[in-house]
Amino acid sequence: MFKILSYPIKDGDPTWPGNPTCSLEPHTSIAKGDTANTATIHLFNHYGTHLDGPMHFNPNGISLDKVPVERFFYQKPLVIDVPKKAGEKILIEDLMPYKDQIAQADFLFLRTGFWKKRKSDPSVYENNGPAVGSAAATYLRENFPNLKAIGLDFVSLASYSDGKDGDLAHQIMLGMYQPGYICIVEDINMEELPEGFLKQAAAVPLIIVGIDSCPVTMWAEF
Repeated sequence: MFKILSYPIKDGDPTWPGNPTCSLEPHTSIAKGDTANTATIHLFNHYGTHLDGPMHFNPNGISLDKVPVERFFYQKPLVIDVPKKAGEKILIEDLMPYKDQIAQADFLFLRTGFWKKRKSDPSVYENNGPAVGSAAATYLRENFPNLKAIGLDFVSLASYSDGKDGDLAHQIMLGMYQPGYICIVEDINMEELPEGFLKQAAAVPLIIVGIDSCPVTMWAEF
């Protein structure tokens, strides 16, 4: 079974507080006498389900168009449930019970259950989501060399309620302090995913030269 995990992009969805969203500007219209319908898309590059590349928080990181294409395709994706409430962090002790499975994985879905707030309480989803703590980010970087990326069912690796630690966690994951990096896919719809290993997954961005991050079309097979 294949499942699209990216949220459909539309104006008004939750995002990091203060960030732009999305709008469509009609360019030509059949209804107005043109031969085709076209539009300009105004889209912030960290809106909706999107992938953070190394350049996002690392001044020496490569831009997304230079990330090897195999970083967007996963043959051993793993879903683990780590329930978290508003403002709570994913900690090392949340990950350690799964360390043997994570060691085999090339993509790690961290499902907190917070995706439910995206519709029921979008203000909390934006302003006080869970986060991956900087200590947990260090644990992932130092112990799991097979990981190409991690995925989150909340708006950002950081929580708006603790931006300082969130900045540090991003820097650690994206290679600011040691060689290598783990990409970050944020705001994923994990509602129907089974726990455990999936057959395969992918998170494919628009390849725009010089950009740090971009929305992705993400899917999984299970």
